[in-house]
Amino acid sequence: MPAPPILLALAGNRALLPEHIDALLAINDPELSREVAREQRLTSAQIDRLAGSGQRDILVALIESGNLAVERIPNDDPWALLAAVDRGDAPDDLLHRLATWPDAAVRLALGEHASERLDIAQFVADDEDCSVAACAARLWELPEKLALRLSRRAEGCVRAALASNIHAPGVILAGLIGDEGEPGTIPCPHRPDTAAVMREVRLLAAGNPATPVGVVEPLTVGPDPTLALALAYRSDLRDETYRHLLELRDHNVIARVAMNWAAPPDLLRELYDLDAGRWRHCVLANPRTPLDLLVRYSREDGSPPTDNHPDLDGLLALARHADPRVRLVAAASHSLPADVRATLIEDADFEVANRATRFYAVSAEQVRRLVTRYGSLAFSHVAGHPACPPDVLLTIATDPTSSDEAIIDVAVHEAAPPAALAACLRHAHAAAGIAGNLATPPDILTKLASHSDPEVLWELARNPSLPATAGDLILKVLTTS
Repeated sequence: MPAPPILLALAGNRALLPEHIDALLAINDPELSREVAREQRLTSAQIDRLAGSGQRDILVALIESGNLAVERIPNDDPWALLAAVDRGDAPDDLLHRLATWPDAAVRLALGEHASERLDIAQFVADDEDCSVAACAARLWELPEKLALRLSRRAEGCVRAALASNIHAPGVILAGLIGDEGEPGTIPCPHRPDTAAVMREVRLLAAGNPATPVGVVEPLTVGPDPTLALALAYRSDLRDETYRHLLELRDHNVIARVAMNWAAPPDLLRELYDLDAGRWRHCVLANPRTPLDLLVRYSREDGSPPTDNHPDLDGLLALARHADPRVRLVAAASHSLPADVRATLIEDADFEVANRATRFYAVSAEQVRRLVTRYGSLAFSHVAGHPACPPDVLLTIATDPTSSDEAIIDVAVHEAAPPAALAACLRHAHAAAGIAGNLATPPDILTKLASHSDPEVLWELARNPSLPATAGDLILKVLTTS
């Protein structure tokens, strides 16, 4: 029977005392023991107990967490050795030993680390198993010298990995588009179909922004929706190329072009109304949608997603407009100067003032002023704001008209004062949020340890602020029931 989720959450809590860990280990549940081995700082006796369990996954967890000394790692177990790959005290010859291990599965497991580590990528790049070598081709910030070395491998899986790497040199990617150079792409055990693998490599290279645009532009001529979709993700095509891609009338391509920030404004305006507005939501998701479209949407009672729109001059003009639905477009932007935002926060229209207040850099005083002006109307909008001051949170928690959503936001807010959290306890639906809040006082957390709701106990068990008394109560309830 699987370990209860509450006990698993408790096993991963670093606030546990050694006696709590002993109690968890006494349950003799493999899943619990593995979680303890992975997450806790253990005593030597606890390490010995877990290391002697005879279970590899527990041993691996001990090694990955650093609990087990490196000299105790068995040299004949490759999976135990792999667990030490990211440890700073790993043996100097560890990578060489794993890279030359006879079992390809072990070398492939090592290769999975290659996307983030150049030293491992260098070890696996020449592996006889092409799926292992392909791991090196996925390295972030792939050096040109290593990329050239990998490009000399003809296997399909290596070339597919290279074609998708945005840090691969453009000259190599250009060659992959037309399968130029020597040797040509060949199928491999992992990609046995020659035509399929060549097409896959071409598609990946075409959609890769590192591939020179001059190489991919001619590819838009053919009636291939899959290739067109790959190109539609690129942000460096000519304006007429984006328009040409739409001529295929492929729905996926149209949606992708509509969301592409490099698509020309006139094309986005056409797409906004195309097919009775079918693509409108895609156009609105584009971070560079023309402001006039956002104004149209706002006047239709929509909520404009301006966010980081680059047209600051246009936004400033909208902020001064007489129509509040137009000012709302500006208020939604994260790019406004502080003085302009401050003016919008004081706007006579609640929607404008509220939307301008949602920005993360708004001050506690500005949040307080919004509540002072609009009262309970603003509660559900500011209760979850990171700048919401403690006195406002207390006001929301004690107001009988506050919505359930606002109460929950107060319950999880780390600035909530103890009095506000105590007030939230009167609402059953807020108990789980309070139990998981790092700012909840120990006495309230201990009180919640006797709660009957498993969700509350789970949140409490994973709270890093868990007091010892609460941990005792949870263990007592769960190990004696």
